Amino acid sequence: MTNKQKMIIWILSSLVALSLAIFFTVFTFYSQNLIVFRILAFLTILAFLSIFIVVVYFAINNFAKSRDLVKKSFNNYIEDIITNNNFGIIIFDSSEKILWMSNFIRARFSKKVIGSSIKEFFDEFAPNVKNALYKSSFNFEFNNLEYEVQVWPLKNTISIRDVTYESNIIKESKQQKIVIGEIEIDNFQLYQSILSEEQLFNINKCIINSIEKYVKDPEYNLFYRQYTNGKYVIICNELTLEKLLEDQFRSFLSFNDSDIFMRDNNRLSISAGFARGWPSLNLKIEQAKKALLQAQNRGGDQVAIFSNDSVPIYFGSSSEIMADNNRTEIKLIAHLFEKKLQSSDIQNVIIYGHSLSDLDAVGSAYAIYKIAKNYGKRANICNYTFDSTADKFLRSQNLLKSDIFIKSHLANKITNEHTLVVFVDNSNPNRTDNKDAILNAKAENIFIFDHHRVGESVDFCPRSNRYIDPNASSACEIVTELITFMNTNNKISANTAQFLLNGIYLDTAQFTKSVTPRAFSASSWLESKGARGSLSSELLKIDEKTAKIVQDLLKNVQEIKKGYYLAYSNIEVENDIISIAANEILKISGRHASFVVAKLSSTNKYKLSARGMNTNVQVICEAVGGGGHFSTAAAVTNEPLDVFVDNIKQAIVGSLRDESNID
Repeated sequence: MTNKQKMIIWILSSLVALSLAIFFTVFTFYSQNLIVFRILAFLTILAFLSIFIVVVYFAINNFAKSRDLVKKSFNNYIEDIITNNNFGIIIFDSSEKILWMSNFIRARFSKKVIGSSIKEFFDEFAPNVKNALYKSSFNFEFNNLEYEVQVWPLKNTISIRDVTYESNIIKESKQQKIVIGEIEIDNFQLYQSILSEEQLFNINKCIINSIEKYVKDPEYNLFYRQYTNGKYVIICNELTLEKLLEDQFRSFLSFNDSDIFMRDNNRLSISAGFARGWPSLNLKIEQAKKALLQAQNRGGDQVAIFSNDSVPIYFGSSSEIMADNNRTEIKLIAHLFEKKLQSSDIQNVIIYGHSLSDLDAVGSAYAIYKIAKNYGKRANICNYTFDSTADKFLRSQNLLKSDIFIKSHLANKITNEHTLVVFVDNSNPNRTDNKDAILNAKAENIFIFDHHRVGESVDFCPRSNRYIDPNASSACEIVTELITFMNTNNKISANTAQFLLNGIYLDTAQFTKSVTPRAFSASSWLESKGARGSLSSELLKIDEKTAKIVQDLLKNVQEIKKGYYLAYSNIEVENDIISIAANEILKISGRHASFVVAKLSSTNKYKLSARGMNTNVQVICEAVGGGGHFSTAAAVTNEPLDVFVDNIKQAIVGSLRDESNID
């Protein structure tokens, strides 16, 4: 019999007893019989009332017990469920004091937190979490377990869930994701032309032995294949890549090449590109190739890591690699460029140097302009900001007000699918005087001739159309070689040759840095066309006023770390004077790198000019939003001087760490 049925019987019995009691009461009052009968009737009524009271009492008591049992059973059931699911609840009052907590909280944390505040609870068990009640959710670790917290301040409730299992699965899944890399020996083609077969074999053996160390090490999960001479593909997982990142690829980029003959004491180096994050293996191998190319464009001897959810990261680049005198690539692009100029589909040519153009940007742009004119094309240079030296030279040539130079609005107006767009001494439209330079142009009609290390992707320009050689002394050197390999209409005047020679003289500091055999060869060819080195040297001389400004800029020069010197000032100066001051610092023996900061004339911007002697200053400039070349770099900012200088100091001190593309 169920409790419900028992309850119905008790209620019916009580009703019967109550009816009989009423009946006898009425009967007694209306009957005039014997007194004994009345006494019996009274006793009967009393008995029935007693029975009724007892029945009601037991009915109510039984009902209360059953409800209490149900409640306790349900609460225990719920408690068991949430505990078994690694879930706990804390209830607190308006003063943030803990009123109640579930068994899960007692078991995992403490039984003695009732009455303490929420702040005290998290200070003890999650000290890294501040202002817990002001966060809707957060995670913390305690006793090697990870917990997820949800806060409902309006309901005075906090839930805490053990998510260690899920977290470990996610972590394991991430660590086992495939990473694809490509490795190439820097300048292997050059080594093939200058080394014997045995020496080449030893170079490959050195690289393989280095990679084999990682393959055999149980801490790493990696394998490789050499698919052609000097080139390797690597497959590993995220965990292995993270371990390489912790070491900043120092061991990975270092080789025991003491037994390998290298010309001019150059050390063996590699470039590597890794791709992570993309779900498709085809995409990963494609991105790994792009990362390798980026590492090579930045000068080699480094690792580039591309990801689909973060900016590229770079490691290494502690020295300049051996210059390659092979002109095959420049010859190929020269013929392609010549073919474009011969095409009737190309109606006009627009050339872009970088903003605040110097003699290298102006010289290379002017030479391309003249070559385009030789082919009968309408040509213009879209530059209207120049440093003081370039400005002085252009004024002496009466060119500043000529129709050669145009503003950005006109350049955008005439740029279309029939326009050839050429970038010289830069590879990024954002660094020119027209950020919309490629907006209406066809990708196949864009060319790049640059010697700076690439800081950002240049996918807007086909690989076949770009020549970026960080080992070249200058853009003028590259353009000079380009002209020499063109078969037709490649004649230049003595004046054009002088433009190009000026650029080479500027970027080599008159052949005292970044000098290669190709720079000398280009200069010699230009002099044969009528250029004069004496004119270039004279142009680069500074007057007494400039010399005084340079002295003022260097008044507070200080050594930040051994061999690294920094000077800064609020003085407003021209762009090139800052560069002159940076070169001046390095004239003293024992100085490896110089950094000069000053305010650019008529602006609220500060410019950093950096120079290095066998020292990578590019990575330091990149850390503060700039870029450039291995030994020549710069950065411009809107930050206050003290903030900018402080960031530069931190970048200098941390320059041995990884280099990331901040810009």
